[in-house]
Amino acid sequence: MEKFIVSARKYRPATFDTVVGQEAVTGTLMNAIRNKHVAQAFLFTGPRGVGKTTCARILARTLNCENLNEDLTTCGECAPCRTFDEGHSLSIFELDAASNNSVDDIRNLILQVSIAPQVGTKKVYIIDEVHMLSSAAFNAFLKTLEEPPSYAIFILATTEKHKILPTILSRCQVFDFRRISLTDIVKHLQGIAEGEGILAEPQALHVIAQKADGGLRDALSIFDQLVSFGGRKLTYQDVVKNLNVLDHEHYFTITERVLQGDSAGCLMEYNTILANGFDGHLFIAGLGRHMRDLLVSQDKRTLPLLEVSEELAVRYAEQAAACPRELLVQSLERIGQCDAQYKSSKEPRLLVELMLIQLCRLGDPTTVMASTSASAAVEKKSPDVTSERPKPSAIALEQDLLQRPVQPSNGQPVPFRPPEPALAEVLVAEPDGSPMQPVGKPTEPVRTVVKPRIGGVPSLKQSIERPQATASSGPVVEAAAAIAAPDAKPLNEVALKLTWRNYAIQKKREGKSSFHATLMWKEPVVTGPHSVQFAIINEVQEKDLREQKAYLVEHLRIELDDPALELSIVKEAVADIRPRYTPRDRFTILAERNPALLGLREALDLDVG
Repeated sequence: MEKFIVSARKYRPATFDTVVGQEAVTGTLMNAIRNKHVAQAFLFTGPRGVGKTTCARILARTLNCENLNEDLTTCGECAPCRTFDEGHSLSIFELDAASNNSVDDIRNLILQVSIAPQVGTKKVYIIDEVHMLSSAAFNAFLKTLEEPPSYAIFILATTEKHKILPTILSRCQVFDFRRISLTDIVKHLQGIAEGEGILAEPQALHVIAQKADGGLRDALSIFDQLVSFGGRKLTYQDVVKNLNVLDHEHYFTITERVLQGDSAGCLMEYNTILANGFDGHLFIAGLGRHMRDLLVSQDKRTLPLLEVSEELAVRYAEQAAACPRELLVQSLERIGQCDAQYKSSKEPRLLVELMLIQLCRLGDPTTVMASTSASAAVEKKSPDVTSERPKPSAIALEQDLLQRPVQPSNGQPVPFRPPEPALAEVLVAEPDGSPMQPVGKPTEPVRTVVKPRIGGVPSLKQSIERPQATASSGPVVEAAAAIAAPDAKPLNEVALKLTWRNYAIQKKREGKSSFHATLMWKEPVVTGPHSVQFAIINEVQEKDLREQKAYLVEHLRIELDDPALELSIVKEAVADIRPRYTPRDRFTILAERNPALLGLREALDLDVG
């Protein structure tokens, strides 16, 4: 029986030209050899399976070859080349730092370095997983690494560069190996499949490359495993089945259901996925990647970001043409929220199903048409209203205004009583498009339009359309007019507090409960035409406002249409009203409750202090 050799060893690169996906590193090393500017210490760092040890061996063999060709390929005939091919080179040494990480091991290495090479002109030491050396071993290695003999060259390889001492890094030329691109891995796998006489579908090779996550060794190991299963034919279905990867068809089907607004179909498709043994979190990640690929397929400039086969790219282009861009962006936002909440959720399946229902509502054609019709009607009635952001409740705004006292002509404050005939008419467009019944019959209506939109914070700046006020409009209409015209001086306190409250609610929805509590503990105060003051009492509130103040001020300036608005933070001194008890006070209180303590004190002759 012929001995089997895994592809990672059988097809290991032997020259710089055959190294996959590391052109920058190999090009620099080749130029250094040509110009005879080879350093005495190198550090190769990067993810697993990207060619660090392979490049170290190629570099060591190239430096020891006695008859190097013009293209920097080794001759394979000289003594150093023959001994290297046979596996017992006297000039190239490999040390595994994971199992030789003590000071004694480094001392033995230093003794070997002091001996001149017996074959060839260079002694190359390749130390793999060098981050596993102990601190004492690193320190013992420093002097030799900085000033080695002229014939000694050290090549250190590691996957965890951050664990290397800075003193070691400063003595080495550092080469960062990048993850190998999907295209390079697929091309390399195609060449191996052709060489082995294996019929492999391009889509299957793309799935293998994606599963390898930039590591060529991982890709070759997966390739060998699947060839063992499928024989001389490697199909997409076999790869998906063996690698526990969700088929793209599931995601295309889910997207079609979303565009149709078919929430029941989405739930049944998700149930099928779970029945096949796939994890819900894996489905969320795959659906997010699918939506992202659809988004990048809508613009020719971002097409290079789509790392799929040509056949699959055509399907992505077809479905991307049918998906509104806003739907994809909002879908990615919903999927991201679901992904973040999945692990902490006690009902993860319900969480994913709710997310799918929300996506279907976003893509439901009837909902989109109703929203478009409502928007067109609003624009016809109110041509100045251009914001698509949600608006504050007009009823809540009216109640807030009605609760405020009004100054009569005599200067004495009295509770305000709403005038029956001149009560402002408020029209609110509900999410289903039907308006609420107007409150009262106004002489001059104030129209508040709230366009339906999921999420976000109500926009006060464009929520109220105020016609020209007259003398008979009444105090409610005048107050509403002051809010509707944020340019009025001084700054409107009602508008400020409502905008402040809505912003705090938005932060709570985003999960920033601490900042929400800071904003809601006290109301801001208008101190000038463009000045707002807010008081805090502790360091937690100070920290929250220091981190979020810039965003808060920008939000207030936009909503209140006051670019000159400034927010000042004042820290109030809180008096400590807790009682101060001396030991004698505490004893007196306890003695009043239990007079026996007085007798105990006299019997033991105790001093209270």
